[in-house]
Amino acid sequence: MVESLSRIKIKIIIPEIGQADCEFNRLTAPLTVGEIIKRLPINGRTIISKNFIQILIGLKRGVEKPVTKVDEGSIVFWPQSSSICIFTENTTTYTPVNRIGKVLNNLEIFKNLKSGSRIIIDKA
Repeated sequence: MVESLSRIKIKIIIPEIGQADCEFNRLTAPLTVGEIIKRLPINGRTIISKNFIQILIGLKRGVEKPVTKVDEGSIVFWPQSSSICIFTENTTTYTPVNRIGKVLNNLEIFKNLKSGSRIIIDKA
């Protein structure tokens, strides 16, 4: 089977809790996804908000094909905070975000996390 050049398989690991299979999509934000791929693996801590978890990555990049409506399971880059966010519910963001991918399975591991939980994002 030929793997798509636009879709990059990744895994998000929360030690002692579980792993989710995900993918980044270069078509939705090619420059942002390219920069994030260069930084993998990303080893960080979570910040918990009502509808999403956030991982600060320190990437300075503006909006690219911005959206404000995101679906449950969406992975986005939030330029305002230089972070990757994983949405656990459908929502409308208060500032534009760059949609960069989606969670393919096991979204429930993100729903009961506490702030400060360790998280690892890496190629699958």
